[in-house]
Amino acid sequence: MPPKRPSDAAPSGAQLKRQRMREQRMIPVAGHAPRQGGSAGTGNTGLPAVLEVEKFAQARVFEISAMQRAMKSAKCAVPKDAAKPKRVTRKMLGRHRMRPGLKAEMFMKRQKDKLWLETHVWHAKRMHMTEIWGHRIADRPTAKAFRSSYRASQHGALVHDASYYQYFELVGPLDDLEKVLEVVCDPSKSLPTSKRYSTGAREYTTNVYDSSQSFPHGLLGPVTFIWQPDSSSPTASTDASTSAVPTSPPSRTLLVRAHPSLARDAALSFERAVQTLRLGLSVGLRRYDREFLTFEVTGRRATEVIKGVLKPVKATDEATKEAWRKLDPQAGPGGVPAGLVLGLEVYDPRLSFPPKLDKRSTPLDLVNPLVPSPTLAAVPSFWDRNHRASIHTPRYKKRDLDARRSHNLVPGTRLDPIAQDDRIPVLLTQRTLGASTFSSTQGASDDTAQHGWTLTIPSGWGMPFWTSLIYSTPRVGGQRERSHQFYEAGAPRFPEDFVGAPAFAEHEARRERDDKGYWERRPPAKRPSYAKLGTAHPWRAEMGEVLAQAWARGSAGERDEQKKPFLVPAKVAQGVLDAAARPATNGAMDEDVPPSPRARAKQLERHLVDEWRTVSISSGSVSPASLLPHAMVRVKLTPCMRGVPQDLGLVYELDEETAKEVRAKVDLTLEGEGKEAKATGEYDGAEDLCDRPSPEQVIGRITTGSYALSSGHGGGYAMLSLYRLLAMSSRGNGLSRLVLFRNRDSETYRSAVVQLADW
Repeated sequence: MPPKRPSDAAPSGAQLKRQRMREQRMIPVAGHAPRQGGSAGTGNTGLPAVLEVEKFAQARVFEISAMQRAMKSAKCAVPKDAAKPKRVTRKMLGRHRMRPGLKAEMFMKRQKDKLWLETHVWHAKRMHMTEIWGHRIADRPTAKAFRSSYRASQHGALVHDASYYQYFELVGPLDDLEKVLEVVCDPSKSLPTSKRYSTGAREYTTNVYDSSQSFPHGLLGPVTFIWQPDSSSPTASTDASTSAVPTSPPSRTLLVRAHPSLARDAALSFERAVQTLRLGLSVGLRRYDREFLTFEVTGRRATEVIKGVLKPVKATDEATKEAWRKLDPQAGPGGVPAGLVLGLEVYDPRLSFPPKLDKRSTPLDLVNPLVPSPTLAAVPSFWDRNHRASIHTPRYKKRDLDARRSHNLVPGTRLDPIAQDDRIPVLLTQRTLGASTFSSTQGASDDTAQHGWTLTIPSGWGMPFWTSLIYSTPRVGGQRERSHQFYEAGAPRFPEDFVGAPAFAEHEARRERDDKGYWERRPPAKRPSYAKLGTAHPWRAEMGEVLAQAWARGSAGERDEQKKPFLVPAKVAQGVLDAAARPATNGAMDEDVPPSPRARAKQLERHLVDEWRTVSISSGSVSPASLLPHAMVRVKLTPCMRGVPQDLGLVYELDEETAKEVRAKVDLTLEGEGKEAKATGEYDGAEDLCDRPSPEQVIGRITTGSYALSSGHGGGYAMLSLYRLLAMSSRGNGLSRLVLFRNRDSETYRSAVVQLADW
């Protein structure tokens, strides 16, 4: 076919490339006269009788050389040829990629806007990572390990790297520290300066408040206090004639461990309290930046794992050695006194790698049981900042230890410690989740409580301890596993269950961004229509509006001024409920005398009781300074039958007549008599529990809801209006705690009972 245009007669670049490829891959052959005799099937009369290999190869040397040249030219035909094998050498990477320290520099650049834990690289290969609280931390394993992680936290061992927790230190006389702690700590609970904790034998966890706000406002969240054991000599001379100068009280050190979302606010609250009390000359606060690492090991096998990894030094005192021997791997951390602090100096765990687990049971010593004491908690090198700085970098690298291990006569045997090996001071504290604070009042039990150990070590030793912990065959948990661990144990999750705290506002903003973004990316037919379902605030709890609506429901429709809600401590709320059930007394509170810091909780209880009695008698509004309209309490929500509460679900109050109807249907269903009562909205028929409640009957929101693996049914925790809970408590016949709940993306209303959470 002739070309359409004159320029088409010239070969294109592709044609020239194909022509070069054919020429370079063609194997030329030498010309020769045609052979006589035909093919092998018809006769070979032209072939010699004997074939000599040397002469044959010499005759074919041209073809052999041509084939070798063709193979070489085809291999290097065109640089852009896709079939050409590309050999990447170190020279191709550039000289800047070969210099030492490049990897560490690249890692530091990637930490400009976030912090990595020392175990980050290990986690990043095996976990889904998330950026939260200024850190890049593990969210959940890549493997399907949700249920197995729960079983490990109950019957095995679950390890979690909590080194994102931050530390600061308070130093000063005990009396001055007590004045500061009275202002900041929860007044409804014991102070960290009580004799049970001030010796340093136990750690203590309590809520702290913003010292610039008046209680009960200003809740920040829970922090943990660990005292340095008192080293002052009790045998000092008290004879006044020996010295005319009075001795100053000894200085004490208090280590504070806080969640990263509240550490800064907590430290500022302590600083403001010190300035307000004019104790700046005697009390000092020092913040630590990534100076301590924290590992949490939970489960029945936690003691077995800890004893396999930690090897106390030979110079350990006899009392500590005896306490270490009394730790029973079979009993687990649940057999140890709550909050026990054990101070140790241990060898480099890489010397005894791999760790050997000892599963033998230790006989129970009923005569001399393990009792917390400051002697067991004492490890002076842990509290020495200069010593921690001197061991920040391990003296020997792994290759050095491997070289020492290669000289052992028996391969795989452990290394014997030498004088040059590092000795690392650590704090081992017993940790219990879900212990009841007033179980005698509530009738609660600690059957679901989870026990474990918290290992605190100096920074720089993350990977040596982590690899030994992981080799001891526990499961590794991220934020999801740790959060569910708190839920199963009946302990408050922070910040999810601390409505009103600054960290909760940050959590809600992050949750709204993620959930709303996911909801908007789905087509309308594949996402719930919250407007049709009647869910006013699907992304936030908005407890301020809920409390204002609950107050208007019981106070003749009068809507109180919406203010910031506050959480009533569990002990105070229980006192208010008990006092409301008793007849009023003539005793009045003296308003002219300012209460002491420790009496603030009792004052709050009296105010709430007086306001409730005023409202219940007059059924009207109270003064603008009233606390009752803005008070909320944390309750445990348990479905009566089926149903799994979910986060941000709604809780509805029932009037007394409707509550009786629902109670009767639920009782008949549970007893197996009559038809099964269906949830309202689940089906259409007479089996519904009751008519659908109106939006004005909302009295709370669910902060935590899930299926509980420990009990085998759904459950959750919610924030309720204290005012409506008091109104419901006057009912009898099991109606005082009966409510309905609905998940935010559902139109099914299910029955449930609520009881005050003992947190």
